[in-house]
Amino acid sequence: MKIGFAIIGSLILCLNVKCQTVEKVKAKDAFEMVCNRDMVNTILLDGRSEEMYAEKHIVSAINIDAFDDFLSEQLKDYLQKDEIIVYCTNHDRAEIIIKELKELQYQGNIVFISDGINGWISAGYTTEKKEDQNYEQRNRKGIFRKG
Repeated sequence: MKIGFAIIGSLILCLNVKCQTVEKVKAKDAFEMVCNRDMVNTILLDGRSEEMYAEKHIVSAINIDAFDDFLSEQLKDYLQKDEIIVYCTNHDRAEIIIKELKELQYQGNIVFISDGINGWISAGYTTEKKEDQNYEQRNRKGIFRKG
């Protein structure tokens, strides 16, 4: 009887809590997700160094260096988001961010762009430099397109 109540209680609890998922995709498969995302509830995180980010990054990405001593504190600002899309140059930094999000008990969807910024560039998708950012004045349509 106690086991039955425990199972029912667990099911009810699970229905009321969002479950965390990690989806690993290539840049070409992430393109539509990035372009069509809900800009309020989904963020795009670049886990590379500030210098690498300044040189080039995916349009509208937020830079949080995975090797920063204050990584946990920076990620806490985004725990309420429904989805976090993460990329870096290789797997190391993105995996550190994903691990930290799990430790912070982030409950939303995590999308990991496994081939990172290099896959994005190889696919011909748009990047920008830090000094190019001016999101308020940009027409969002077409900014990610090839060429």
